Amino acid sequence: MLGTGVEFYLVLLLFAVPGIVIGFTVHEYCHARVATSYGDPTPRAQGRLSFNPANQIDPLGLAALVLIGFGFARPVQYNPLYVRRGRQRAWLSFAGPLSNLVVAALLGVLLRLLILAVPAVQSCFVPSFNLPFAGYLYWLLTEAFFVNVILFVFNLVPIPPLDGYGVVEGLFRSHAPALFQWIDRNRMGILMGALLIFFVLPNFFNSGFSVSGPILGAAHLLWGAVVTGPQPLAFFPNLSYLISPASAGLATALANPCLS
Repeated sequence: MLGTGVEFYLVLLLFAVPGIVIGFTVHEYCHARVATSYGDPTPRAQGRLSFNPANQIDPLGLAALVLIGFGFARPVQYNPLYVRRGRQRAWLSFAGPLSNLVVAALLGVLLRLLILAVPAVQSCFVPSFNLPFAGYLYWLLTEAFFVNVILFVFNLVPIPPLDGYGVVEGLFRSHAPALFQWIDRNRMGILMGALLIFFVLPNFFNSGFSVSGPILGAAHLLWGAVVTGPQPLAFFPNLSYLISPASAGLATALANPCLS
């Protein structure tokens, strides 16, 4: 018999990993497509103009994402001899997060159609192994929707090596070259400090700044605009569920996930 924390973690893997794979694959493909549109042969030569997840996903980055909640895909390389202008670099960086927003919106449309066809599916208020078929489909779409909103918002944080920094750098480097040179020299320290502020402090000391607020806000706005109706509380796989005291209260919900 699985413990509640282990069961909940495995449930989240079941429902979240397909959305992560889709989100990572489309995200990196769109980076590659934009670079190729500027005449850069690098992405095509490296096999990145592909929707094959094996060409886009870093196994270590995927494992880190589902284990600790922070991971990465295989970054698309480009040749600056072809992507020369700042606005080109900005658009190249923005294409990835934008693709995740589009994917989330399309998933929202599918969710709306599913809810219209099977209204009772919204009574399945928690992901579980004990769901009807429509409930499985509902939570696969919901987790994929939520994951792609996360990828959209998180990647727009303007710190290296995230896409948000690429957008800001592309648009403003010519106006403040010394600032961006300093940032480039201190990329690792800035990244470590950001991880501390955004992840460690909020989780362990209930303080600091967190990206969870903007992520939840964006998910709420997009859900209300596209799906409508009650928004379920989606989760993300993380090993902390295995040891979290809060998981003890999930036993009843996992056994009876759909309201009668």
